[in-house]
Amino acid sequence: MNREKMQAIGIDYDEGVKRFAGHTNLYEKFVIKFIDDPSYQALIQAMDADDVENAFRAAHTLKGIAGNLSFHCITEPLTPMVEALRTGNLEAAKEKYPALKFEYEKVCACIRASADEG
Repeated sequence: MNREKMQAIGIDYDEGVKRFAGHTNLYEKFVIKFIDDPSYQALIQAMDADDVENAFRAAHTLKGIAGNLSFHCITEPLTPMVEALRTGNLEAAKEKYPALKFEYEKVCACIRASADEG
């Protein structure tokens, strides 16, 4: 994976590897798996259905996964969404969604490109 490109978009590669006890290959395996994690799609579907409970669950799960992978660029816009959903404020969460979408798509594109290079 291209460590420099990942760091340039807000992924703390070194911190992520540390979270995986220094196992670079294991960290990169989970980074690649992130693309297939269903939490982001579940969040979108729940928000579209005005389902605050499932939107919160999906957002909270996505935040945990992104945090464990040190994807700070995703956890930063996601944190206020989780808090809005925690209090049942779906409209506030929807207002914050575009920033998350931008970062999520950027991360997935970077992961795909980095995986193709490696």
